[in-house]
Amino acid sequence: AASDSSSMAELSKDGAKLDAALSDHFNGITTPGCRFSFSRRHGIKNTNSAVVRSKRLIVAFSSLGNGLVRHEFGGSLAKINSQLHSDGLDTFDVLFVADPSQSWYQKGSRGSFDGFEEYERRIRSASRPYSQICLVGDSMGGSGALLFSHLAIDSVVAFSPQINLGGDIHVSRYDMTTGIRDQYYKRLLWSVEEAVASGVNIFVHRGVEDADVRHTDQLVNHFSEKVSEGLGPMTGHLQIIEHPDCKHHQVASYLKKKGCLAQVIYSNLIE
Repeated sequence: AASDSSSMAELSKDGAKLDAALSDHFNGITTPGCRFSFSRRHGIKNTNSAVVRSKRLIVAFSSLGNGLVRHEFGGSLAKINSQLHSDGLDTFDVLFVADPSQSWYQKGSRGSFDGFEEYERRIRSASRPYSQICLVGDSMGGSGALLFSHLAIDSVVAFSPQINLGGDIHVSRYDMTTGIRDQYYKRLLWSVEEAVASGVNIFVHRGVEDADVRHTDQLVNHFSEKVSEGLGPMTGHLQIIEHPDCKHHQVASYLKKKGCLAQVIYSNLIE
């Protein structure tokens, strides 16, 4: 029996590694470390290596995409950075973060459910040289931005994030058990609490799709309860921004089609 238990444990480890490898390969993230991709002075051509390191780091989290996970917000962030550079203002570096396991940043690179610790460690390490740290993400990426908002110093922008994964239609992994989803929910609320208590400004954008409204309402209700319990007027740093003309989940795409996504990101993260 002990031998059988040991064999099953080894098979489970091998299965986790295979899951991670297949996830990376299917999503085209096959180069080691490409769950994380660093872009110095992102979008600025002919970067002078002698230029002093940027003071600001923007961490951009990826969504599920259209079934393939890719690094996101590259175009909008490049547009913002190019304008800052043209105006003679400080530019920023970007750390792109992806979760090819589509696990809401719960699975690590070896396929085990230690992703939160791995992503937190890597982001914290990359952020160390910077005095200004901002996070941005859409859908699952918006959830990631909130989940790691305790690592931010300035601001966080989350488009249509999932707050509580229980029963959410976007979560398709059978191994995302109730316990794992509950742990994610508690960590996300804790992280946002830590962020707003330290003065980080958090902007959550949503359309009027019922599911997105329910998710953001859970966040608002949680902080309303905290305030009523006398734990501090923290909600001033948390803003829910509704776009009433957006009838679907893809708020970031909606803003991009309107030609104002870069401006929204700039005003929330930079100004």
